[in-house]
Amino acid sequence: MNRDRPGTTGTKRQPTQDGPAAGLARKKAKKPLAEILGEQKVAGLRINLQSMALISNIHRASGLIRQHFERTVLEEAGLHWSAFVTLWCLWIYGELETRRLAVETGVAKSTLSSILNMLEGRKLIRRRANEAERRLVIVNLTASGAELISALFPKFNAEETRIAARLTPKQMAAATDAIRTILATIAELDRLDEDEA
Repeated sequence: MNRDRPGTTGTKRQPTQDGPAAGLARKKAKKPLAEILGEQKVAGLRINLQSMALISNIHRASGLIRQHFERTVLEEAGLHWSAFVTLWCLWIYGELETRRLAVETGVAKSTLSSILNMLEGRKLIRRRANEAERRLVIVNLTASGAELISALFPKFNAEETRIAARLTPKQMAAATDAIRTILATIAELDRLDEDEA
């Protein structure tokens, strides 16, 4: 007898076909050991365990996502995560001044300089001085760089889709909204901290 639906015999319930998650189990994820140990360590310290779990899981997820992509899609293209993000930013924004590019990619200017050296060596980007202010540098994609990122991004997105496949569209939308709220909160807190300094 099928335990899922009383009264039916000999047939197993088929998984629902609902997009990229079809055929994948939708079981609730277990707490990672680090989270369990962390909760035990801070017991009695008046810690907000929900916010601790949320932020630590975002941190873990972002690290694992980066490593996963560097082992798969980006390795095939000979790129590391920050180089890919740099190409992506130049692809969607067009040319950018290096200070703005550093902000958009989330790396220090010194790190960005090394990334740009590598990408320029591969003839994927070019740099030029800003005509209005010579000490500022403008960066843009070469034709080869634009060709690489436009060919690479569909593969990247296919892997994004695989990673998110166990979430329903509603869960994806809720997670996206929550992360956008966190990003906006961080930006606001940083502005307040700068104003107080």
